[in-house]
Amino acid sequence: MRSIAIEREFGSGGREIGRMAAKLLDVPFYDGELLLDAAEHSGADLSRLRNFDERQAGSLLYDLALAGNPNQYSERTRLYEMFATLQATIRRLAGDGPAVFIGRCSTDALSGKNGSPRALRVFIYASDLEKRCAHVMQTEQVGESEARRMMRRKDKEREQYFRYFTQKNWGDRANYDLQLNTSAISAQRCAELLAELARAGN
Repeated sequence: MRSIAIEREFGSGGREIGRMAAKLLDVPFYDGELLLDAAEHSGADLSRLRNFDERQAGSLLYDLALAGNPNQYSERTRLYEMFATLQATIRRLAGDGPAVFIGRCSTDALSGKNGSPRALRVFIYASDLEKRCAHVMQTEQVGESEARRMMRRKDKEREQYFRYFTQKNWGDRANYDLQLNTSAISAQRCAELLAELARAGN
C-alpha cells in the first residue's frame, strides 16, 4: 500500500475525500495545518512560512514588498529553507508508513524523485461551478457572492503557492497520476477509488 497526496480546487470536496480515504485505509491523515504542526513538533520554526501563505505566495504585492527590503535575498532563502523542512517532514511521515496528505505541494514532495517515497498523486476538481459554489455556501455558511469570491481567491493562492515553490503549474495534469471530477463522481466513490488504488500499490 502507498500514500496518497492530493491537490484540490477549493470547494471540490478534496479535503473530505482525503479524510474518507484515510478512514477507509485506516492510515493517518495530514492536511496543511497538521503538516506544519508536525514539522514544528520536530523543532522547526515555520512561523514565517505560515505568514507567507496568508500573503499569497508569489503575488505581485509580496514581490514588490520584498523588492524594497534590503534583506530580500536572505528572506527568500529563509522561506525556501523552511519549505524544504516542510517537504522533508512530508517525506519522513510517508516513509514511516502510508498516509493521506492534503496540499502543501505534497504531490511534488512524494513524486518518487531523488529517493523520495512515491505516492498516488491526485488532483481533485469540480467542473460544475454551480454545484461547487453550492458546496462552498453550505460548508462555509456564506452567501453566493462570497462563495464565488472565496473560490477565486483560494484557488489563486494555491496556484501561486505551488508555482512559487515548485516552479510548476498547479493544474498541469503532468504533475498527477489521477484527476477526479467531483461533479461527475460522488465524494464517497472518489474516496473508494483512491483507497483501492492505494492498496494496489504501484
